[in-house]
Parts: sequence; C-alpha cells; structure tokens
Amino acid sequence: MSLLAGLIAGLVIAGLYLLAGHFRIETPQFTLAGNGTLALATASVLVPLAILWGWTWVSDRWSGRSGPRLLFFTLGLVLATAAAFPLDSIVSASAPDRIVFDPSVSIVAVDGVLWIVPIVAIAAILYWLFGSGKLPVGLPTLALGYLIALPLGLVFPPAAMGAVAGTAAGHAWREPGARALIVVLVIFIMLVAAVELPLAAATVDGPLIPGLPSLR
Repeated sequence: MSLLAGLIAGLVIAGLYLLAGHFRIETPQFTLAGNGTLALATASVLVPLAILWGWTWVSDRWSGRSGPRLLFFTLGLVLATAAAFPLDSIVSASAPDRIVFDPSVSIVAVDGVLWIVPIVAIAAILYWLFGSGKLPVGLPTLALGYLIALPLGLVFPPAAMGAVAGTAAGHAWREPGARALIVVLVIFIMLVAAVELPLAAATVDGPLIPGLPSLR
C-alpha cells in the first residue's frame, strides 16, 4: 500500500509538472502559457508536501514498524516523480500531431532520478534527526531547517526542497497538532525560494550567484 501511495503521489507531481510547463490558453484578449519557472515552482512545492504527507502518514499508521514502508513509499515517489523528466522531453520534442520517442530519453530519465535523490537523502537525514530527538524541535533548529532553503534555492534547488521537506516531516511527527500550519509554511517558503528570490536575483545589475543572468 505504501508503494502504491508513493507511485500515485509521484505521478500526480509529474502530471502537474508537465501541465505547468506546457499548458497554453489563448483568447483574443490574452495568452497564458506555462514555462520552466512555473514548472519548477510546482515541483518545488509539491515534492516537499508529498514527503511531508507520505512520511508522517506511514509513521502514524505503522508506528514502530514503519521502516520498510517508508522505504517503499519513497521508492514509489522517486520513480514516479522522476518520470516527469523523460515525459517532458517527449512532449517538448513532439509535433502537435504525433509523439516523438528519442533514444536520449533514457538518459533524461536517469537525470530525473539524480535530481530527486538528493532531495530524499537530505530530507531523510533531517527527518531522522528531528524524529529521533537528536535535534530538538525548538525555534532555533526549526528556523534554521526551514530558512536554510532560501539561500540553497539560489544555488541548488533540490537541497532547498530536501531541507524543507525533512524539517517539515520531523516537525509534523513531533508536533501533530501543528500540521496544518506546517503545510502553509512549506508552501510559502518554497514559493519564495523557487520564485521570488531567483527573480529578485535576476533583476539586479549583476547576478547574485555565478551563472545567473541579469534581466537588465
């Protein structure tokens, strides 16, 4: 059951990622189209939320014997979410009237797995530290765990997603009554890290980080 839940969560993320990157609404008055920034913002919010929900759900339901089920849920989430990368390549290369399968899609699939594995690894470490009590659930440690995502989002977004996901999951496990607030906090922090800060960095005279172009 946990494997199936992970697969479903990952497929939902992959589908919404593709929709955010490729949807197009056109009317005589305006045109609205998806892009890479919107797709990244979608994944940046949904992946930490999926980890937060999945890990706390498994830990609550199978308390004391949740280890294998956490592994199965995470495996399903990783495989299904990583599928967004080859699917995105197929959709991008396809003409409106036909689907194009390129042999390089297999390489892109590996890229997808390598993209999400750091998220899961960082989140797992933090979840274990907070959940086991080795890191106290207090304002200083929680603030560091959540807010470290802001600078990390500029240099390596998967690390930001992992930090927030692991902190949120550990926080939610230790303080179940705060879970609704934690969800809101995750959404807010990840939107700032994935959208607001990169846009602010790109609009200054020079890039705040190497390789980030200025819009001026």
